[in-house]
Amino acid sequence: MKKNNNPDNQKDPKKENLDPFRDDPTEENEADVYNIHDQIVSREKGEPDEGFEPTPWWVWTISVLVLFVMGFYLGKFSGTFGTVAHEVEMPLRVAEERIEREVRGDQLYAGFCQPCHGSDGMGTPGRYPPLVGSRWVTEDAETPALIVLFGLEGPIEVLGQTYNEQMDPFGHRLNDREAAAVVNYIRTSWGNDAPEIEAERVAELRETYERRERWTARELQARRDNE
Repeated sequence: MKKNNNPDNQKDPKKENLDPFRDDPTEENEADVYNIHDQIVSREKGEPDEGFEPTPWWVWTISVLVLFVMGFYLGKFSGTFGTVAHEVEMPLRVAEERIEREVRGDQLYAGFCQPCHGSDGMGTPGRYPPLVGSRWVTEDAETPALIVLFGLEGPIEVLGQTYNEQMDPFGHRLNDREAAAVVNYIRTSWGNDAPEIEAERVAELRETYERRERWTARELQARRDNE
């Protein structure tokens, strides 16, 4: 076999090992800058998409349901968001003389009673008894007055249904005129038609049972039977 002595056909080991990222003095082996750049860019990772996915439909559904439940709860149990209770407890003063505010039973009811018994006096099913048509409200005025002053606990039957929640006493927050006003409002509203109670009688009940704890329905019934 003939030995190829043509220098043009022989490979130059220096050219084979030429680094494409380095300048080559020969035109044939000049590095293609654009191709190298494209190769480098093609190895770059794209922008991350984790965390940018659309919110699942069930998240929106649950959010709407939670907002609905919260709105219903606030509308049912938050009363009127008014300042009635604070206004009742802070009468005006002019020239060091105390001026009594007009005592309105409807405002007092809205501030103290409505969150549990409702604006219509129908109560909360299974929890708080209705005041409409209840014998505990209409048969005698002293029974509801005692409940307002000292509270109520234990089971009580109202219109054929038994309730077993506690009612807080309001005697320390309402004076005699205010307690009488709210009792009279309950006894004359929503179709109830019962005689009113005087503030003086409320004062007598407060003094008679001064150290009294919450009443029970059995105790109230026994007191009524003994009179």
